[in-house]
Amino acid sequence: MTTVAALLAAYDEHMRGVEPKPRAGVRYERDGPLLRVAGGHRGYICGPRDVGATGAELDQLIARQRDYFARRGQAVRWPVRAHDQPAGLTAGLRAAGFVPGQTDTVLVGLTAELDTDPALPHGVVLRWVTADADMRRIAAMQSAVWGQTGVGSAMS
Repeated sequence: MTTVAALLAAYDEHMRGVEPKPRAGVRYERDGPLLRVAGGHRGYICGPRDVGATGAELDQLIARQRDYFARRGQAVRWPVRAHDQPAGLTAGLRAAGFVPGQTDTVLVGLTAELDTDPALPHGVVLRWVTADADMRRIAAMQSAVWGQTGVGSAMS
């Protein structure tokens, strides 16, 4: 696998989607090429790299998602990556009232080219995480950084 297209295809195959079984209170629903994740604190829309619709068909697909979550009174996230298609997807989402968040960009590269020792700032140590206690410290740090509670207690 040596081309950008092949690397992005591998990313799409392995990294898009959601867990095979929804957690309690969450349900998955299909709408054409999209998977709606309803429930939880915020809805989520997951789709393939190319939703396969353009023009009025794309506008209708987007409007159905917006209206579905609006009826539920639930905020929704529809992540769009820089390589997603069709080219008008982001503009269509904006036109339908979706507010853009941060842009997700996938960085890919060949491991042989990336296999170098990291340049760490003074005082930073890089080490393997090998124990449950390490994971609990990471979870606590993420909770503190992102202002989330209960994340650290979910690790055992």
